[in-house]
Amino acid sequence: MSVKSLQLFESYLPNAQNWAFRVLNNLPDTEIDVVAYRYYNEQFVTPKINLLPLPDYVNLNMLEGREGAKNIISRFFKRISNQQKNEQFFQYIAQLSSQQKSDLIHVHFANMGWQYLKLKQLTGLPYLVSFYGFDYESLPFQYPLWKRRYAQLYESADGFICEGPHGAQLLKDQGCNPDKIHVAHLGVETSKIPSVSRLKNPGELKLLQLANYSQKKGHIYSLLAFVKALKTCPDMSLTFVGNELENVKRKLEKIINENGVSDKVHFIPFVEFTKLYQFFGEYHVFIHPSCYADNRDCEGGAPIVLLDAQCTGMPVISTTHCDIPEEVIHNRTGLLTPEKDTDALAASIRTFYEMDNDTYQKFAAAAREHVISAYDIRACAEQLQKVYNHYKS
Repeated sequence: MSVKSLQLFESYLPNAQNWAFRVLNNLPDTEIDVVAYRYYNEQFVTPKINLLPLPDYVNLNMLEGREGAKNIISRFFKRISNQQKNEQFFQYIAQLSSQQKSDLIHVHFANMGWQYLKLKQLTGLPYLVSFYGFDYESLPFQYPLWKRRYAQLYESADGFICEGPHGAQLLKDQGCNPDKIHVAHLGVETSKIPSVSRLKNPGELKLLQLANYSQKKGHIYSLLAFVKALKTCPDMSLTFVGNELENVKRKLEKIINENGVSDKVHFIPFVEFTKLYQFFGEYHVFIHPSCYADNRDCEGGAPIVLLDAQCTGMPVISTTHCDIPEEVIHNRTGLLTPEKDTDALAASIRTFYEMDNDTYQKFAAAAREHVISAYDIRACAEQLQKVYNHYKS
């Protein structure tokens, strides 16, 4: 069954959302047209993915809450202007969907699902919305207005897509009809990820965390646990790779200075994607203790980088946060602890520090096997394809 889909984004496509590109580009029986408020990143455009032309007036300032004016009166008139532009934009998209003979609309992130909701009425097409992270709980937690908007979205949209059972349960708890909820994993291109050989002797450990610096990624807990474990595990290092988002790095640097471990903890701002898997080979264990942030931001599902790391044969230290226990199998492909529990994290670090090479290689082989068998991008794309086939008009 061939499906013609219209994919809607805020922007197409930030590097950090490459997982969306991966699954769309591997859909077996779906043609893909994309519309967004901004296009950039040509690396995510392929013969399969068609960016539809945008009118000159379209820009990110048209989005809800981005009026950009400095005073109340100016914001009011700017909002009216943006509403008019959006009405025009939505009419334009509806015409495009008719010309392209679209079978369904798939919107990425719940806030954009609400932003584009008018298109459900204008087109009459099946309307699907994917949740990914901050949109599960953080948005309605910080801004109560979004609780009403979510209720409207749950009533109006035809289907919702989550990457795992945890996200699906969150939607049910918020009042979404369970019959509208579907799970489709996000995966990785396992055939393109090399198996990287590592030797792990007892009494040594090189830890790596690769994630932009935000509270939900748990960098603070990685560092605090590392400092605790150092007392009995001296031959260790911890490397952080990422960009600053929420002033987390400054807090890390303060802890490092207070504990005198600057020779043990290293910061790298960026690693080219083409060199990522080779870079992974320089480390023994990937650490990523995701947790709920103060504003209820969460992973929603689980970080895709955990799959990338494991597929190279690198075991993981992480937490039982959201759907991580599906991606990382405790005591087989890594070690999991309750979120924000630095004593338990330190114990996991010590376990890998003391681990002999034979035991380590069993973890490494199991990690790669798990990702290949459960998270290959082609199988994950098939899951999404089945959802599309269900809703094709």
